[in-house]
Amino acid sequence: MTQGQIDDAERKALNVLDEWNDVTGALDVNGGWYRECQSVIEDAVHIGIQMALYGQVYYDEDKQVIKKSITNQ
Repeated sequence: MTQGQIDDAERKALNVLDEWNDVTGALDVNGGWYRECQSVIEDAVHIGIQMALYGQVYYDEDKQVIKKSITNQ
């Protein structure tokens, strides 16, 4: 997977959040909760990629998902 593909996956997932929020108006786009939701979605994208490619998820010492650069060129 190239970095461009990873960036594209994140962008597509974040677009789903934006579309949902446009319909519901549930979150203030300038608020902290909106950014927290974006962060959770970015983590979920990386979890999915890592599970698909490696069958496991990599975490740092603080138990945060490592957003590995995964490149096959």
